[in-house]
Amino acid sequence: MDNEGAGDFHSQSWGNADWGSTGTAKSVGDARAQGGLVAARLEEQRSFEGRATPVSLGHAIHRETRGPHEVWAHAVGRDLAITQLTPEPCRGHLLRASLGDMGFDVGAFDGDLRVRGIMARKAFSFVSVLERKGVLNQWGHRVEEGDIVVIPPGDELDGRFQGHVAYAVVTAPWDLVMQRAEAFEWLADPRFWAEPAVYSPPLEARVACKRMLQGCSSMLRVVAGSVPSSLVAFLRNELLDGLLAALAEVGLESGRRQGALNAARIVRGAEDFVESGGVRQAVQVGDICQALNISRRTLYRAFNDLLDVSPKAYLRLKNMSGARARLLDPGSRPITVTQVALDQGFWELGRFSGAYRGMFGESPSETLRRAQGDNLRR
Repeated sequence: MDNEGAGDFHSQSWGNADWGSTGTAKSVGDARAQGGLVAARLEEQRSFEGRATPVSLGHAIHRETRGPHEVWAHAVGRDLAITQLTPEPCRGHLLRASLGDMGFDVGAFDGDLRVRGIMARKAFSFVSVLERKGVLNQWGHRVEEGDIVVIPPGDELDGRFQGHVAYAVVTAPWDLVMQRAEAFEWLADPRFWAEPAVYSPPLEARVACKRMLQGCSSMLRVVAGSVPSSLVAFLRNELLDGLLAALAEVGLESGRRQGALNAARIVRGAEDFVESGGVRQAVQVGDICQALNISRRTLYRAFNDLLDVSPKAYLRLKNMSGARARLLDPGSRPITVTQVALDQGFWELGRFSGAYRGMFGESPSETLRRAQGDNLRR
């Protein structure tokens, strides 16, 4: 998502990853055929004022992922809290590319996740839902296949991803977005970009946008590794113009979904209170109700409506996912499984290890060893 984090992943082969199920590409052979068209099209760079501004080399990596924390959270400039709501590994695929000061992610995963936090501190994020088999929501509002979520710099993604999800994310700096938006009439209106929102383009625009994102991902899979500057310039224009063209079909107000629904506001408030307490494992349900000035019944209804779990169960899942995020990102300071478990409020280490394996499909020590091995290879 955020291009600043492209270097945070260790490159691996896609192997036999079934991208047909995500609609991202038909096969490697098709990708190579489509990549062969790049040279002819690079001379047709789309620019508003003559030749495109030169950009540096880009970089692309592909990998299979073992869980949502690896897909979403490991990037500089991004601060996402991911809570896995159901057991079993959330496996998936990921293509991540750095294109100068833009980023491009295409991926897919299966699972049930609560995701909240900053996508990019200094860039706009455009999240396109390529395929959805399950329930997606942002700020409590249902998100459909083909919708585009627009998140201004420093604002939050806030929702639930349930079932199979294929997605694409483009990040781009403010000045570049504004420059390109001038060609799309009312998209130059600052009101459009003032707050996070979900937009629903008409069917024809959805299809065209999805086709564009698929084509760009196919090209990048062919040139995995370093991306030539000529292709970087082409893809930057192609991605941003394709998304803006789809958004231009929506209209300034049409399809915009503003504000969080009541259940989403309550869940956000509960999360904020728990995090502000410092020792979140010591927070009781009654403390949350008192802080939010709501009844226990209202609190339970909000969590069940939005996440299908009770507040108490959610706090435990949040702590477990917090432990996984810490184990996956040991950083420069050595950590131990015991230290991480205690920090997250799990005092019985044997039970923690068993519950962790049931949730994520591997022991905490296996997660830590793999993460430390990845750090050594970088």
